[in-house]
Amino acid sequence: MQCYTPEMGEKRPVDAVIDANLGHYGKHYFLTTRLELKGRGIIFLGTDTVNDLVPSAAHKAGQHRYKVTLAAFDKICQQHKVASERHLD
Repeated sequence: MQCYTPEMGEKRPVDAVIDANLGHYGKHYFLTTRLELKGRGIIFLGTDTVNDLVPSAAHKAGQHRYKVTLAAFDKICQQHKVASERHLD
């Protein structure tokens, strides 16, 4: 997983195909990607449509959203390039 901090001027890694955010309690990751993921510990939450997004985010239409366990996330990281945006407090 590659982390980046926009406040520090860092850009999202170009080669990343999955965006990840750790859930509030640290037991799951929430992923956004155009890939179709399947397997144990992966829950499909839906696909974003133009109607679900604000006009400035219309380019994200068609992306799939998933909730995955920590174990499933580790396996996904071994197979794909994952980016995670970090923010300063």
